[in-house]
Amino acid sequence: MERDLAQEQLPTEGPQRELLVLSGERRVLVLQMEALRDEAQQAETDLQNLYQKHQTELHCLREESLQVFRVFRQVCEEQRRMSEDRYRSVLLEAVQDAVYLSAQNQQLQADNRQLRKALGELKDTLAVRGGPTAELSSQLQ
Repeated sequence: MERDLAQEQLPTEGPQRELLVLSGERRVLVLQMEALRDEAQQAETDLQNLYQKHQTELHCLREESLQVFRVFRQVCEEQRRMSEDRYRSVLLEAVQDAVYLSAQNQQLQADNRQLRKALGELKDTLAVRGGPTAELSSQLQ
């Protein structure tokens, strides 16, 4: 701009020269303002685009995190069900074993009573007979 002013034939002094200089400076300022407005508009557009990009990324990350938590919850539920099934199975086996052992115990006690009764009868028979077998009877006691 200054170069243009220097090339023009301007009066050396006075209000006319000052008016021309100010007019030229005004054009320069208007052009600078337009350039700054364009830059500001471009910056605003870039900012909006960047915001949208970040919002999209945030949404994707949120969805991915939710999916990971869903899978984690499903795995935990499956493990819980498996553990529960295993504990129920072990408990059922323990109850069955307890019932079996109780029945066995009752049978053995009944067998014991029967054997004691038979032994008592045998001792009585031997005692009635007397003789050498009576010694055996006393030894059995």
